[in-house]
Amino acid sequence: MMKKLFGRGLTRWLVLTVLLAASVHANAGSYDTDKRGGADHPLITRYAGSTLYFYGGDNFGSAPMVVKRKNELTDEMVEGKISNRLYWGPKGRSSLEIFRNYKAALRAAGFETVYECEPAQCHEDNTPGQIIRYVEKAAWTDREHHDYYLIRAFEGSIDLSYLHARRRGPNGTVDVQVATRVADQSDEDFGGRVLQFVQIVESATVEQGKVSVNAAAIGSALQREGKIALYGIYFDTNQAVVKPESANTLKEMATALKSNPGLNVFIVGHTDNQGNVDANVALSRRRAQAVADALARQYGIPQSRLQAQGVANFAPVASNAGEDGRSRNRRVEMVVR
Repeated sequence: MMKKLFGRGLTRWLVLTVLLAASVHANAGSYDTDKRGGADHPLITRYAGSTLYFYGGDNFGSAPMVVKRKNELTDEMVEGKISNRLYWGPKGRSSLEIFRNYKAALRAAGFETVYECEPAQCHEDNTPGQIIRYVEKAAWTDREHHDYYLIRAFEGSIDLSYLHARRRGPNGTVDVQVATRVADQSDEDFGGRVLQFVQIVESATVEQGKVSVNAAAIGSALQREGKIALYGIYFDTNQAVVKPESANTLKEMATALKSNPGLNVFIVGHTDNQGNVDANVALSRRRAQAVADALARQYGIPQSRLQAQGVANFAPVASNAGEDGRSRNRRVEMVVR
């Protein structure tokens, strides 16, 4: 029942997020007419016969997705280009039928399941409670006209099915979340129809490497303050491989160190507060070591002058409550030893 999953020549990366149940608004679509100006995302099509009700997204942002750790649901933040779609299914199709079509299509495309639940398990895990918060965060066109419906969409839902799937590849990671539920039969327009919310988050879509700090500024800061925070070192989400866009900053770090041969430094990795603390400590340490290795291997800085450390989110420079603050906290520092 699913249409062709991928278009020709398109990267096979996608992410879905959660499905909302909303009431009719004049600016929204209906059960038989797509919302004006909207279309399927080019990487994935709707369930055959469905109608586009809402759409929106962010050129670059972060989206929470469900993971289960130690038998408890928690959020995992995924960054990238975000595309949101909400569809009404055709008459006569069940929520579980549509959900399993998405699941089968994603499995066939090489995605691995991070977390999934069908109605009984979703209800036990309180997955609808997670989804309500996700809906509040999602970006939609004409959002002011239907905030209430989006926020309340999954409250009390007992027929929710949900999938968070992931696929990694050479161009980044794509996470997919799908949630389906059937509308209340009392709704004269949508009663019995299945809602499908599809959110696609494509990683590594921001053009980076456009801003760097020169060697003189690095040397001055180290002499004046004993440390400097650097934001020109780039990694993919949850990865510790230094990206090519980091070359300018690495070069300036090396030049500053060569200009002061008696200077030894800690290379310190910092993360935001998203995810497990122990995992973030390990990730920040691996990232710091990757930077130290790059300075030694590519620029000839003796390893004895560099000591890598990772402190996760124990030393924030801004609040982790919003993405702006979290982006400031994700950094590499040089600290005088």
